[in-house]
Amino acid sequence: MKNAMLALATAALSLALASCGLEAERPYIQLQNDSDRIVVLQTRVDARPVPMMTVAPHTTLKSMNSPLKGRCVSDWEIVDTDGKLLKKIDRVCSYDTVVYS
Repeated sequence: MKNAMLALATAALSLALASCGLEAERPYIQLQNDSDRIVVLQTRVDARPVPMMTVAPHTTLKSMNSPLKGRCVSDWEIVDTDGKLLKKIDRVCSYDTVVYS
């Protein structure tokens, strides 16, 4: 009986701590699309495009596909839905907001 009560108390404490926001925040990047078109933020891996997020016009979207906290990654770009290059971005770091207008 003691083991069952201890397990129940441990589970309740874990649930309470998780809901208090003690879990570490994951890095993110944001794309703020101030244009009138849908845009895609992507990076390139082995010269092939890897889309990270698609953002509707006049919207800001947060992506969890981000460089690790304190890190930056090169070779990012914003393209339209047909893959046409709209803007080249030298690097994106965790917690950055990229703006396209």
